[in-house]
Amino acid sequence: MSLSSNITIDRKNYDWGRAYIVEGASEAPLILPSVTTVLKLLKNEKYDKLREQFGDARWDKIMSDAAERGNHLHKMLELFLLEWDRERNVERSLQKAQVYAIEEARKDDGKNSKLVERGKNLFWNFYYDKFWENISEIVDNEVFLYTTFKGGWAGASDFIYKDLQGNLIVEDFKSSTFIKDEDDILAYKLQISAYMFMCAEKYGIVPKMGRIRIANEQFSEIQTFTVEDHEMKVYLKQFIDLTEQFRNLYMS
Repeated sequence: MSLSSNITIDRKNYDWGRAYIVEGASEAPLILPSVTTVLKLLKNEKYDKLREQFGDARWDKIMSDAAERGNHLHKMLELFLLEWDRERNVERSLQKAQVYAIEEARKDDGKNSKLVERGKNLFWNFYYDKFWENISEIVDNEVFLYTTFKGGWAGASDFIYKDLQGNLIVEDFKSSTFIKDEDDILAYKLQISAYMFMCAEKYGIVPKMGRIRIANEQFSEIQTFTVEDHEMKVYLKQFIDLTEQFRNLYMS
């Protein structure tokens, strides 16, 4: 991917996970671990027990399907929001998202159509929650962000927008099979704080809030967790400490 005439970004997979190679920002290329790769250092006993219960192969399949379901949800949300930002027409925006789901489901007659359907069902949870109503302007979607602070990290944020009060908001949409509790979403708060910091560097404005919104397959209500601007430093420090551990383990 290209950011400007003199800065280029290439994504590369290593044994330890995903990184981004940034050239043109300094004399030597930068190797920046992705935010989500760093966060794999966090342990969740609940998921460790489930992996043990299901076995590695079945658990990996469950996680792979969940990721694909989430990809379809994200694409529908993206198409809806970009069309809505242009036209402010909810029906036309919904049509864009539905056409995508129909076309994806037709690609095969098995697994893909089932995962598209699961993603579409989660999209409806967001739709009935009227997730677009507090957005006045979409600043960026799926925007690549990076920083060299404290060794650096990189990643792509789902949406950055201004709300009706003119505040800059960083928002991530998530999908889940079950309802999340506070113990489950520490990684999400670290992730959104890392994005908020990179966003502040990019735009010169500290976001008013990072918001994580989660649709689950058990109930229609959307779960919302937030990191306010005054809370960001607390979670950011934890993420930076985690990044340092990651570099010492895998990149030194």
